[in-house]
Amino acid sequence: MDISWVLFTIGIAIIFGKLGDHLMNKLGFPGVLGEMIMGMILGNLVYFGLVSPDHLTIQNNEIFDFLSRLGIIFLLFLGGLDTDLSVLKKTGKIATVSTVFGVLVPLVMGYLALQYMGYSAAESFAGGVVLTATSIGITVRVMMDMGVLKSEVGAASLSASIMDDFLGIMLIIFAVGTGSILGLLGKFAIFFIITGFLAMKLVNKFISFSEKLHVEKGILSLAIAVMFLFSFLAENWFEAAIEGSFMAGLVLSRTAEGKNLIEDVKTIGYSILIPLFFVYTGASLNLTIFGDFDALYLALVLTAIAIVSKVVGRGFGARIMGWNMKKSLQMGIGSIPRAEIALINLMVAIHAGVISESNVGKFIAATMIFITISIISTPPLLKWAFTEEVEN
Repeated sequence: MDISWVLFTIGIAIIFGKLGDHLMNKLGFPGVLGEMIMGMILGNLVYFGLVSPDHLTIQNNEIFDFLSRLGIIFLLFLGGLDTDLSVLKKTGKIATVSTVFGVLVPLVMGYLALQYMGYSAAESFAGGVVLTATSIGITVRVMMDMGVLKSEVGAASLSASIMDDFLGIMLIIFAVGTGSILGLLGKFAIFFIITGFLAMKLVNKFISFSEKLHVEKGILSLAIAVMFLFSFLAENWFEAAIEGSFMAGLVLSRTAEGKNLIEDVKTIGYSILIPLFFVYTGASLNLTIFGDFDALYLALVLTAIAIVSKVVGRGFGARIMGWNMKKSLQMGIGSIPRAEIALINLMVAIHAGVISESNVGKFIAATMIFITISIISTPPLLKWAFTEEVEN
């Protein structure tokens, strides 16, 4: 491997990823979309005749692949750190029930549709899981701009989206897990005892130990070390390091010191690793796949399910818990957008070999399309759903 070309590729990927981030933010869309689009362009330069196949390193070198996986780990660690467990209690049963239906309906619809289309049971389940998680950031940003985030629907949507992501992570672990369900549940129990209960009890002592070292960024360094150790356990037990990194962040989020780490972790993650993950994801998409009817058909099916299933599932859950049709519809529309977790779940399934090599391009293309449409369609739909609240 030509290390000089790898270094050049990483540098170019970061620059273009941030440019894409900037352009999308200017247009009012999440920056992650720009990073993926730039990855698509960079990864497909060979098809435009601008680089030789020998230098097509974004998709084909182990270093870039490893760095992108670190990006996933840091992203979920940051998500755990930034989670406020008290938020989950504010809207109680309505958020919980709507979350369950908001995950169950997309999962079942996606699974049945993909089975009908001829995909394997494992691929169908993974595809259903990809449809389950909601992008918290997009909904929160739009509701905040409209001044409705602190409403009952806004608080419930935030709580449900946090639980959506957690359930999505749990489901993808089942999707890529090996061995019996009973054995996997046993591993889950041991993992949560070690990383959850015991870590919660010991976290304050860990912080005190870190402070006594009197070294530059000592707490940050040891917190990242814990993230890697938790990821090691989860990767070995479930083949999903992201669960470990999320739990590490969740444990540390209970402390003031842990919350203070968020900006430092963002600096590390968003400056290099997280953009590389999304650029790598975009680069993994061979644009010639859009000439494949099967890929476009899959994209059409998943896009329709992505929008309808969330509105029906989460809206139905809110309705049976006593909310009126209007608030239930608002709750459902707020769950439409998909972004990071959908991509993470897909890439975890791909790395684990759940998606066959012949279908990887189709799934990436379809996921990119339904993410893009869900992101673009959510703001106007939310503004329509909250018209009366905004006018008042």
